[in-house]
Amino acid sequence: METLTLIASVAAAIVLEAAPFLLVGSLLGSLVHVLVPDSALRRLPKSVGGQLLAGLGAGLVLPVCECGMVPLARRLLGRGVPPRMVVAYMLAGPVLNPVALASTLAAYRGDWGMVLWRAILVLAPAAAMGLALGDAPAEALLRPARDGLGDLRGKPAPAACGCGHDFSGSRWRAVAAHTASEFLDMLGFLLLGALAAGVCKVLLPPEAVRLLAGSPLLAVAGLMGLAVLLSVCSEADAFVAASFNAFPIPAQLAFLAIGPMLDLKLIPMYLAVFRRRAALALILVPAVVVFLECAAMALAAAGY
Repeated sequence: METLTLIASVAAAIVLEAAPFLLVGSLLGSLVHVLVPDSALRRLPKSVGGQLLAGLGAGLVLPVCECGMVPLARRLLGRGVPPRMVVAYMLAGPVLNPVALASTLAAYRGDWGMVLWRAILVLAPAAAMGLALGDAPAEALLRPARDGLGDLRGKPAPAACGCGHDFSGSRWRAVAAHTASEFLDMLGFLLLGALAAGVCKVLLPPEAVRLLAGSPLLAVAGLMGLAVLLSVCSEADAFVAASFNAFPIPAQLAFLAIGPMLDLKLIPMYLAVFRRRAALALILVPAVVVFLECAAMALAAAGY
């Protein structure tokens, strides 16, 4: 009974700290989704570098959680927005999101280094994928639409959001309904992540923690795998990562970097929306790049 109480206490503490950021993020994402027309996202720079930088930085002004990024990317690609901009935004936006950055700062008690490193680690795979896909036509990247995500020309279904919810009525009613639905959907993932963190913190044998945490490469790979499995929203995952304080900082950064780009809810979406080669690249490239980045940091910190 005491063990269950400890697990519940750890999980509750994480949820109570993270839930406000998740709610704010859900609201901001809903405002962008409902009130900002796609045409506003198409005032693009002409140069390759300008488009890539615009895509990487778009998350700062157009905050959307990763769960809404894939449908939004599909619509933008269908409207002719260059893949180098859309894919860079899709991968980097959930981290370069003011709410995600603020939650990281709060979770790590004002440590700006963690915020900056998290952003830096995401920029490389996002830029690499954006450059690799370049100006490929939408038909070469997207599967034919079969659901409520919108047709190949990027037009969403009437009175529907990119997540498939039906919100008829006024725009503000749609914002409120979308916010509530998004928050409740993502709260489930947060609860699961917080519970898993509590179980690991209380039940994981100290020998196993020392084995993983004591090996730079195992620590990075272990927390990357956990980030994929837990699928915690980018606006709340920093509190889960910070709870794994027995692991070195590079491993915690690996958790923070890979989760918003690759997790169990994103993988099926990539495979459903993008053609196989593009989907496999979106799965493999971020995983390999983040592992190499964080493994190098871990080895350097360990003095290798």
